[in-house]
Amino acid sequence: MYFLLQQTPDTVIDPSFSGLITESDRRCILHRQRAGKFVAFEGTETGRRFIGCATEFSDGVNRGLLEWVDAPWPVILQRCLTKLWDMYHEENLGRVQDTEAHEIEVEKLKKELDSLGNQYSQLVDDVFKLFDYQDGQKSHDMDYTSHEINELKEKKHQLEQQAKIEVEMEKLKLKKEQRCILQSQVDIIQNTRKAMKEIQVERDLLKEEKKKLEHIIAELLKAGHGCKEKLDKIKEVVMEE
Repeated sequence: MYFLLQQTPDTVIDPSFSGLITESDRRCILHRQRAGKFVAFEGTETGRRFIGCATEFSDGVNRGLLEWVDAPWPVILQRCLTKLWDMYHEENLGRVQDTEAHEIEVEKLKKELDSLGNQYSQLVDDVFKLFDYQDGQKSHDMDYTSHEINELKEKKHQLEQQAKIEVEMEKLKLKKEQRCILQSQVDIIQNTRKAMKEIQVERDLLKEEKKKLEHIIAELLKAGHGCKEKLDKIKEVVMEE
């Protein structure tokens, strides 16, 4: 059986629902390949399972949605997911701005290093000229110039070390943020599943209460208690979906 392709949402890895479909022979109409199992991780569809095209495009994105496994979430849960995603994107925007500011600072340090390198080269040229011009005072001038060269070398070394430390710290920060994002994805999926279980329990309890009320109304009608017309109206309300 083949299914029409639709745009797929972003997905998250869920070991309990992944891999290719083995229960049926569902295939993608575009690639004629067996479909795969995925879990959505985007907007109000977060946590919904779906069957999709298992063939990835050159950019690594799968764009073939065949069929949703889970029904749409309740409106209240969709609002909660929207709020969570808004908070997530707002936090990511702050991180991007911090990264851009850091890149500007690193670029500034690089320019300072280049300027210092140019000064160092100029100083070396001046030293060689001084050697050629003042042979008689070479020893005294050399001692003085050597001291300046050593100071410049030390300053250049310190700036290079500072730049390396800044880059390493930024790498560690980005790795930590990536771990936080992955943990946030897992938490959202778990909270969504938990909320759906609670909603299902409440629905089951309401169904039980409805059955009990229907039974009581039926018993009253059989026994002839109360106004039959009013009881029939109450029964109609109870029987409504």
